Amino acid sequence: MIIPDILAQRIVDTATCLVHCNVNIMDREGVIIGTAQPDRRRTFHKGALDVVESGFAVEIYPGEVPLYPGAREGVNLPIILDGQTVGVIGVTGDPDKVRSIARLTKMITELILERELLHQETQSRLRLAEHLVELLLWGGPAPAKGRILRTAKALGLDLDLPRIVAVADISAHIAGFKSQYGASELVLDRSSEAILAGLAGSGALAGQDVAVVLDERLIVLKHLPLDGAADAARQWGRQAVDCLGRLGEGKACFGLGGLALSLAEYPPSYSQAIYSLKARGQGLGQEPDLRSIYDPALSVGYLLRELGAGAGGMILRPLAASLGRCLPRKPELKATIQALFDNRFELETTAYALGIHRNTLAYRLGRLKDLTGLDPVRRHDDATLLRAVMELRPSKVVQAVEARGTAGK
Repeated sequence: MIIPDILAQRIVDTATCLVHCNVNIMDREGVIIGTAQPDRRRTFHKGALDVVESGFAVEIYPGEVPLYPGAREGVNLPIILDGQTVGVIGVTGDPDKVRSIARLTKMITELILERELLHQETQSRLRLAEHLVELLLWGGPAPAKGRILRTAKALGLDLDLPRIVAVADISAHIAGFKSQYGASELVLDRSSEAILAGLAGSGALAGQDVAVVLDERLIVLKHLPLDGAADAARQWGRQAVDCLGRLGEGKACFGLGGLALSLAEYPPSYSQAIYSLKARGQGLGQEPDLRSIYDPALSVGYLLRELGAGAGGMILRPLAASLGRCLPRKPELKATIQALFDNRFELETTAYALGIHRNTLAYRLGRLKDLTGLDPVRRHDDATLLRAVMELRPSKVVQAVEARGTAGK
């Protein structure tokens, strides 16, 4: 490790306040890089160079100062990190009086450097993890497989293992940290580190998992067994949600994608996680803070959406046009359709959820049949078609249909 000048000066400032002596830090070339005496900064210190070359302390008494150009009386000790001499700490004064102070200062310095090195290694791993996630999820139609494998190797990851992509909305956590400590870049970095450390400390992250925080979303590539993946995903998701809840900075909501068995399946798993995350609050009868693509209602919705996004969307265009013309004029029909989905097309519970009489619901269903030809309560195929077209409606094709329908009123 090369000690940066800024860090050396910060250590000197801290140590000087603690020991009330003049403290200097020298690099491996014997150059002073941290000092309370500005005129000595970037000057040569012969005693420090001797320490680096010998690995032993050099004590300089008043009569020996001329033998050590650039030095003054005092004690100079090697700064050891991972068994290597990375610099020298010097304390000015009578060696017999400052020897113990110098040893204390050396220990303080090494502790600070160890923490700094650990932080650098953590940051380096986080940047690598972010790079890997970006390559896997958004690398484009043909991401460079070599870059992905090299990055995974640097992180010690086996990409042949199956993983789900999980996405959590942690905006409430970030807002909580900001309100307490401010909105600086450092606070945001420390907030992300605290969230990731909390997950790791709870056992929710293992050696073959990857977790990053990007744009107020926590993204986890979680290794799970192939057998029983759906149950394992929900069990892990509950553990992760509970862990984030214990941070006390807000409520987290998780969406879980399907199990990816190859590099090509990571983007779809991410898409499924986002779909599940955005589906929360739709009354699907599941936990509001944990949604898995393996939940039957979400599975059906996602599959229908994917069907409509492809060639299947051609088949749905006439029905989409009919809905595009009637729903803007009759918003109660849209609420009725959503309530039917939420209550499994059961008339009594649907009417109760809407706060209307069953006769009113029957009238609305009659209007829906007149406008679209669909009778979703009596015919299962009609219910499937209705669900498919409602999943399709946010697409650009259907928006265009709706725009034409509105313009033609």
